[in-house]
Amino acid sequence: MTRRSNRIAAAALAACCSHGWATPAGQTLHSWSASVSGPALHGKGLRTVSAPITPTGYLPQAEGAITTVRWRYTFNRTPPHDLQAYLCNAQRCVLLPGAEGRTDAFGGDDAANGFVFAFQVPGRGALTPVLQGQSGQVVVGYR
Repeated sequence: MTRRSNRIAAAALAACCSHGWATPAGQTLHSWSASVSGPALHGKGLRTVSAPITPTGYLPQAEGAITTVRWRYTFNRTPPHDLQAYLCNAQRCVLLPGAEGRTDAFGGDDAANGFVFAFQVPGRGALTPVLQGQSGQVVVGYR
């Protein structure tokens, strides 16, 4: 991921759709979710980054530290088998094993920061037809 993409993810501050629930230990957990339209992949060997996925509004938080992140992305057609997909925030990028799932890899990171998806198909040349992203969504759990 480029420094520019890191800055895009870091600029994604705010909060939305917060829900709280109590854990058995009495700690309150919250979550926010947001989605964006997916990017178009035109060529192999080029990393394409989604628009920032940012929380909106106010984040009710004690610490604001991420506990888990769920993701989902879709394309207009089946992507090539060698598609590399990453979910990135200001601190790190995580290689995603599939089009949807859950990760603890962002644990402890600031829940107010946004995310971006980054996609790349190895090789050189055009992707014909263009692989058009439909959507990218994250649900961020935090305490």
